[in-house]
Amino acid sequence: MANVNTCRILRDWFERNPDNHLFLHYCPSHCGIEENEAVDLDVKHAAREGPERGIRYGRGGFPQSYALIKHSITDSLVNTEWAELAEKKPREYWGRYYPKHPAFRSLRHSGNFPLKRLGGRPTLAARFIRCITDHGPTGRYRDRFRGRHREPTFCALHSGRPAYQTREHILFRCDHYTRQYRYSSIEDLLTSLDPFYDIQRFLEDNPSAMTFDDLP
Repeated sequence: MANVNTCRILRDWFERNPDNHLFLHYCPSHCGIEENEAVDLDVKHAAREGPERGIRYGRGGFPQSYALIKHSITDSLVNTEWAELAEKKPREYWGRYYPKHPAFRSLRHSGNFPLKRLGGRPTLAARFIRCITDHGPTGRYRDRFRGRHREPTFCALHSGRPAYQTREHILFRCDHYTRQYRYSSIEDLLTSLDPFYDIQRFLEDNPSAMTFDDLP
């Protein structure tokens, strides 16, 4: 998932000229490599003829390469170790601004969660991750990572007194947005039975929240 600064740069570039476009190309890295071509033939054969004796098969019913098995073992050990460390020292391993609640402990940059729970909607998932990690397009983010550019940081949507735009301002105080909850802080929100749903509902009710459209 691209970081906020990359998205900002691309957005500015797109808006500068209607002829500016981004093209994504698929590069088949396995083509022409003898060993990989041999594995591809085995997979195609298994798909057509069914399993054979003496070949180790994965969950998808296709042969597993030695590299895949080795990677799976290493990846499993690393994730297990990281999870144990994160459980013992959540502040160090989850980040200063990451909500300390079990509902958010299973978030991954890949995989089904939280994308599956969010109805398979990538845009909503991206906004949700921005909110949870506090890496969304806000005035505070500009202060933290783009201070030398001296960009606006006060909310332009709030009708009351001038307010510094932060994640907390967006979730709890800005009168531009509608809310189904009455929480006043992140700590208060985490007392909810399901803070994941509360944030999801807020983002669904306010489609521009945590997007560049609402940036000061």
